[in-house]
Amino acid sequence: MDLRQLLQHILQLTLETVGAPSGSILVLTDQGRVQEGALAYEGKVHDHTAEQLADTFERGLAGWVVEHREPALVRRTADDPRWLRRPEHEAEGESRSALSVPLMTRVRIVGVLTLVHPEPGRFNEEDLELLSAIADQAGIAVENARLFSAEQERRRFASTLQEIARLISSTLDPAQVFPLVLEQLERLIEFDSASILLRDGDVLRLVAGRGFGNNRAIIGLTLPVNSDTLTGRVLTTRQTLVIEDVQQEPGWIRSEEVPESVMIHGWMGAPLIVRDHAVGVLNVDSHRVGSYGPAEAEVVGAFADQAAAAVSNAQLFAETQAARQRYASLFEDSIDPILLSDLQGTISDANDRAQTFLGYLRDELLGRSVLQLHTPGPGRQIPDLAALQEGDTQAYEGRATHRDGRPLPIEIHVKRIDIGPQATLQWILRDISERLELDELRLDLTSMIFHDLRSPLGNIISSLEMLQTTLPTNDEALQSILSIALRSSRRLSRLVESLLDLGQLESGQAVLHKTTAPISSLIAEAVEEVHPVAEARGHLLQFGLGKAELPTVDMDVDMIRRVLINLLENAIKYTRTGGRIVVAARKQPGELVVSVSDNGPGIPSGEHKAIFEKFARVHQEGHPKGLGLGLAFCRMAVEAHEGRIWVESDPGKGSTFFFTLPLAEGV
Repeated sequence: MDLRQLLQHILQLTLETVGAPSGSILVLTDQGRVQEGALAYEGKVHDHTAEQLADTFERGLAGWVVEHREPALVRRTADDPRWLRRPEHEAEGESRSALSVPLMTRVRIVGVLTLVHPEPGRFNEEDLELLSAIADQAGIAVENARLFSAEQERRRFASTLQEIARLISSTLDPAQVFPLVLEQLERLIEFDSASILLRDGDVLRLVAGRGFGNNRAIIGLTLPVNSDTLTGRVLTTRQTLVIEDVQQEPGWIRSEEVPESVMIHGWMGAPLIVRDHAVGVLNVDSHRVGSYGPAEAEVVGAFADQAAAAVSNAQLFAETQAARQRYASLFEDSIDPILLSDLQGTISDANDRAQTFLGYLRDELLGRSVLQLHTPGPGRQIPDLAALQEGDTQAYEGRATHRDGRPLPIEIHVKRIDIGPQATLQWILRDISERLELDELRLDLTSMIFHDLRSPLGNIISSLEMLQTTLPTNDEALQSILSIALRSSRRLSRLVESLLDLGQLESGQAVLHKTTAPISSLIAEAVEEVHPVAEARGHLLQFGLGKAELPTVDMDVDMIRRVLINLLENAIKYTRTGGRIVVAARKQPGELVVSVSDNGPGIPSGEHKAIFEKFARVHQEGHPKGLGLGLAFCRMAVEAHEGRIWVESDPGKGSTFFFTLPLAEGV
């Protein structure tokens, strides 16, 4: 089944059978080129080269036989133009006789068998018929040998490719993988130089080269990703491209940084495809024109598939390592204490800040439970750790315990960040001791100020009320000034009372002085209080109390009045001049719902809950700013009555604040 030995054997037997001293047998590729052959003269088979046989085939009688697909009988070679005369072998006028027949299979010509005799007219039709019969049998034998040889070659190639894949996948370091890919490529195909280019945004970046004068100097060179360049065509078409002579191609880029670019002629480019994405190009270069054809393209294409996987794995590994390194740097350099644990809370790592903050060494923290190092604050609880999904974050306040027993006020942020296949929780223990001290200092300061303001304010209001009753009522200017002063003083008094109540409500020490009163009269009083300010700004105040009689409510009248006034003043302050403000109330099962609506700028949905916290403010350009205490007081006052308060709003469409007050059973 060895093709060369088979051809030599067929040629030798044919020479003996037909009686010819010299001849040749050629085997052709699927593309019609000489693949293998045997050459004989003086009755013996001699060594030869494929180039010698190719020349004879292309210009001689054998080429004519293949082209016309018919046998040829040449009685006198000197008289037949199909015969290739070689002056070094034949004297002028010297003539021979020759036979040439195609080696046929069912579908194509696989070769040519030619015999030559030094005597002109030596061969006749019977010899041609005999040689054709031999050729028919030889064609079958040659095809079987070719198929066997191709199968053996495929197996060798597959085995080599498998070994190469194992070698280039043995490391994940890009600095080793890229050069190793080009090194192994040399086992499959001859080249003068080769390179790997990977896609980086809108360019292809050269990451490895072999066979260049200075392989390292060209690393980092870039080529555009477009169909105007050869590499761009490979990337966009995702097909292996073979060029006979790149110097004749308009898409070939000659670079001064790569002197070899002017010497390259034969060229191949194969796409590197990973998960259906073209990530780069494998270039193979030759200094000879027409060095590569379809067979070489098939080999390089198959190799590129293996190389793409190795290159992709190396890139992913490098990116993962870089991400791990960045995280490690952030982890260690963080100003916050950070602990890592499994889903049960068992600590697997701790940064330097955590060791300093908690007073433990890393080895002492490893294996301990995070849950033993801290406790949630009042009304808070540790979330279900096992239920956390990748990227989920939960936050709550609590207290950690220092090694020496000191309590450490903290804000805990626990986030699931799976590192590789292992589920991991990241615990950030943010020290809030300074914030709590500032809050306490602020509370003490405001409490002191407002306690000291309370008595003088009461005196001012009493004095203004007395002046208003004693001064002439017909002096409109004076009465107007007194009304403004009295209204402002009362507003300031309400602010002081709200702040004092806020402190008591927050600490749970507030005492509600509840009486049964109708909500409609309370709304009327609140509207009357703010009406002058609304009128000055051109706002229209409307009631939406309905026709049905509203029930009385058990409440702290003064506190709920201040809630209503706060909501109305906010609506007046934040609504543009000429706005409309509606106060409404309705009964529903078990509770009374009161609402204040405006057509102001609205509140972003992300701040609907935050605005009810102390010192929280909506930051909107061009709008007034408050202290962020009024709505906090409203929330605590309503919740002290076991009610609820919320806002419904869309930016640009106004806002509606609702609060509820529970009704007695049976009402």
